[in-house]
Amino acid sequence: MRKLLLASLFASVFFPPSVALAVSCTQQSEKCKVWAGGQGSQAASYAEKCTREISACISRCKKGSKVFIGVYSGPGGGQQYPIDECK
Repeated sequence: MRKLLLASLFASVFFPPSVALAVSCTQQSEKCKVWAGGQGSQAASYAEKCTREISACISRCKKGSKVFIGVYSGPGGGQQYPIDECK
């Protein structure tokens, strides 16, 4: 049991759930909007940024940089989320 707990802890540190691959820019934007919904008074603003990031993501992706850039403006913001498809 202890080994399982340690393995889970190791995995959560080095492979956090927020870096799970999305299939496309649009799908990652949907994940972004779900996150934005929990941001209190900033929810609408963040959701809007999530939507705007779709076209920027598609443009970057077509140039070879397959990442969706997170919209959080606080410390640690601007994380990059890997994308498989440019749509």
